[in-house]
Parts: sequence; structure tokens; C-alpha cells
Amino acid sequence: MSESGRRILLVDDSSTMRRMISTLLTDQGYEVKTGVDGNDGYVKAKEEPIPELILTDFEMPDLDGPGLCRKLKADKAVSAIPVLMLTTLGETKSKVEGLDAGADDYIQKPKSPGDIEELFARIRAHFRLADMKRELAERNALLEAAQKKLHFELELARKVQRALMPRPPRPRGLVKVAVKYTPANQLGGDVYDFYRLESNRLGVLVADVSGHGVNSAMLSGMVKALAAGLSIAVLEPGELLAGLDVGLEQYFPEGYFCTGFYLIADEETGLLRYAGVGHPPAIIVGPNGTRTLDSNPGLLGVGMVDGTAGETDRLGPGESLIIYTDGLPDAMDPSDVLFGEERLKTVLQSYHGADPATILDEVEKAVNKHTFPGSAADDINMVVLQHPIQ
Repeated sequence: MSESGRRILLVDDSSTMRRMISTLLTDQGYEVKTGVDGNDGYVKAKEEPIPELILTDFEMPDLDGPGLCRKLKADKAVSAIPVLMLTTLGETKSKVEGLDAGADDYIQKPKSPGDIEELFARIRAHFRLADMKRELAERNALLEAAQKKLHFELELARKVQRALMPRPPRPRGLVKVAVKYTPANQLGGDVYDFYRLESNRLGVLVADVSGHGVNSAMLSGMVKALAAGLSIAVLEPGELLAGLDVGLEQYFPEGYFCTGFYLIADEETGLLRYAGVGHPPAIIVGPNGTRTLDSNPGLLGVGMVDGTAGETDRLGPGESLIIYTDGLPDAMDPSDVLFGEERLKTVLQSYHGADPATILDEVEKAVNKHTFPGSAADDINMVVLQHPIQ
């Protein structure tokens, strides 16, 4: 912005000095308004249009320059206006007093052409600084508005995502189910779903899309949509995961993939048919200790799966099965020590007789204690199936 039309308020109790400096500034293209003392200057500073810069004398009756400056800086309506203090006093004490009062600069009243040029240069410099501050404030305001909008949209998306998470199905036989999903951010990339199948069989899917956040959350919806159709069309868990690999390859951008674990539980007998690809091993815990249901190597969504072998097991009385994503064992304490599979087994063994929801609560407490004062860096998704002792 050029000097032409820039607004300056000049406050000085000397009429001679007001006329001289006002004339000099007007000749430079500035719009000059004057005040005859500190109190008058404060009133003029608040009149519309407010000045863009204030030049004030140091020594004035009633309200002097430092007093005016303090009053201006305490008023939010005019506190951002740069204040330059003019004085004939050159003592360090006076300069310190003026600057401590909030003045942005301290200039001796011009007595020579050189002094006048310095005054003009100082004014131009403070206008440039004021312009930069204003531009920065405008950009910050835009950023804050964009951040608020993004936060609102993410919060809305989080509520939608949570609403689409299925509740654990009610038991139709022996098996009880509980689930706990804790995203690292507002949106998570982990997936779980339940499928009511014929003959009192329950399909359970747990998957983990790479990364977390908006992209992973959107891709997790694709995983759920494809898996829901496959759960009806296929008979074996390995077939579902192989079908997911083929289907997801058409939609996943380069660099994205997911791991998955799928099982079909007979709710009457506890028989489990399961398969996993690249996923952490599921753990069965009960009176006789723990055992794992391991996944096959590979990744889903990148065309790496060429048929997936499945296995079988049986959930006996008093046994619980936990399927989880890698955010659980990978949760780190402040020293970067992982929570780990062995620590998880220890917690599960300690609470193997509790109901499924309590088991998940105790695992969550252990993870929170391990990561305190921080939190897990990745989404944590846990599903427990239990064959309680009758």
C-alpha cells in the first residue's frame, strides 16, 4: 500500500509543532488528523475512520505521551495501532519510559532535513510492519475458520462412522461376544463386522487398513461393503479373504493395503473355522493357558493372495478368543517399549474367567497404563468371543 491516503493521528500540545509536522506529512500524501493533548488524542483515535498510525508528543499536560500510549494499548478497539513517540528529550530514561508504556518506536522531533527524512522512513517502516501484521492476522483468521470447518466435518464423519459400527450380536447359543474400538484420531481405519449365517453360525471379520485418518476411514468402508457380500457368497473364511484381496485391489490407491482375520463360529458347539492374512494372531485363553490362531503371510488389496488356507479350532467351556489389530501390541510407553503380545497374554490370563466386556476393559486399562502419559499411536480394535462355563 502506498503512502497516499494512509491515515495518521498527530497528538501534540504545541500548535506550532502540530502545523509544521502536519504540513510535512500532508505533503507526503498522508491524511492527517490532529489532537491537542493526550485526552483529545485518545478521543480522536477512536473516531471513525480510526488512524493507521499515531504520532504523539512525550511531554503534554494532563495526559502525557506515555499515559496516552498506555490508555490506547489497554483499549482493544485501538490497541493494534502503532504508536510512535516524538520528543525533544533524548535521555535514556525517557526513551525507556515511552517504550515501556507500549510505544512501538521513539523518535526525536525533527530539526533538520535529515531528521525529517528519518521520520518519514520510520513511518514507512511501521506502515510496512503494520501491513504485514494485518495480513498475517487475516491469514490466521482464514486458517482458524478452515480448521473449525474441518473439525466440524471430521466430528460429523466420526459420529457417522461410529453409528455404522455394529453392536455385538445377541447370543443364539453358547457364544457371547463383546467389542471395543478406540481410533487413534477422530476417524479410524480399523474394521470389524458380524454376519448372521445359517445354522446358527456367526461370521466375524476384523481388518486393519494401513494408516489412520480420513483416507483409511473411507477405505475401511469399502472393506466392510465388499466383505458383507462375500460373507453370503462363500463358505470358507479363506475364500472370503481371497475375494477381498481381488476386490480391494480395484479400489485401493497405490501404497494402501489391509490385513484381515475372518472366522466362522458355530454358536452351538464352539467350533471355529478361521483364516488370516498378515494379521496379528488371535489368542484363545482359558483354564489351560493360552494358544494362538495364526494368520498366513501377505497383504490384502495388493493382489498377493492366491488362495488362503484356513484352519479349525474349538472354543471350549471357560475359554475366550480375542481378535485384535496391531495398534494393541504396538502401543508404546514413553521409552518406546511395545505393549507386545506377551503382555497381552498375561492380562488375558489374569481375567480369563471374566465376562467378555470386562476382559476388554482390563486390556484397555493395561494399555492406557503402559502408554501413560501418552496414548496409543494407532487404532485399537478388539473383539472377544467367549464360551462361558455353564
